[in-house]
Amino acid sequence: MSGTPQHKPARSPAAETGGLIVDEFKDLSSPMGIVYYKVGNDFTGSGAVPRPSLIFSRCHSLIEVAVSGTAAPFLLDALATLIVPAGAGVKLRSVTALSQLAVLCPGPGLLKKTARTYKIPVKPLLGVFGRTRTIVRTNWLNEIIHRLIFERVEAGNSSNEATAFLETEIVKEIYYTSEAFKPSQNVFNLDKGGLYDNVPVLKRALNYIETHLFEEVTLNELARRSLTSEATLLRVFNKEFSKTPANYITDRRLDEALALLRNKKYSISEISGIIGYGTVSGFIAAFGKRFKATPLAWRNARGNSK
Repeated sequence: MSGTPQHKPARSPAAETGGLIVDEFKDLSSPMGIVYYKVGNDFTGSGAVPRPSLIFSRCHSLIEVAVSGTAAPFLLDALATLIVPAGAGVKLRSVTALSQLAVLCPGPGLLKKTARTYKIPVKPLLGVFGRTRTIVRTNWLNEIIHRLIFERVEAGNSSNEATAFLETEIVKEIYYTSEAFKPSQNVFNLDKGGLYDNVPVLKRALNYIETHLFEEVTLNELARRSLTSEATLLRVFNKEFSKTPANYITDRRLDEALALLRNKKYSISEISGIIGYGTVSGFIAAFGKRFKATPLAWRNARGNSK
């Protein structure tokens, strides 16, 4: 887990997503070091960094994290962030069909800058990052870590006012959501709610979909796994996404097709198989219906012809 900022192409194609790497980004030289992966199920990665780490999943991904010195691995979803102290050995494993996961590594300078900027006691702040534990991801923490991933990985901004603000804000939020911060009764309660706390049915459904994204998922099975009725599940998806679960799954698969098309390493037929289509013609038809172009035309229009 070291190096300068870089994007790497995916591995050689396979009929399934096991071991697949769609995207990879590493930069441990910045004030907030970052390692980012978008990978297939059962992908594993291991290592240790000299800085404390924040490990989290994105977009309903599930990842398993084994940390040296702990009895059992941690299973992280969209609601949790794992803090790992500096130097601890870590092994990551993707559980969902495709997983997005990131490791943020604040350096000593960033920790001191955050303490100085927000008048946080240095010793308690360092203590927060000194032992392994999970914390609930607040809505604000979720928003700022996703924004930092966008700025660093997708927009390619390694250092500007936006990234500097997001980096200190993440460290501050980690401190204020940990037990190290003891607000008085006169302090307004911080939002410690997680994503989808008010819609547990939706959380269970999305986690199951992402785990089985490229498999056949029936409405009956999804409702059973979500601990609800088919009617309730349809109502929840219509309210949240204005579409049925089946349409949501189709769109998610096609979203991943775009990433694979940009990747250059996969033919149209290989992408069709990876995202779960039985025939190339079925994939082309579904892609055309949504994006008004064939997959090959979409790729060629972006200069990624193969």
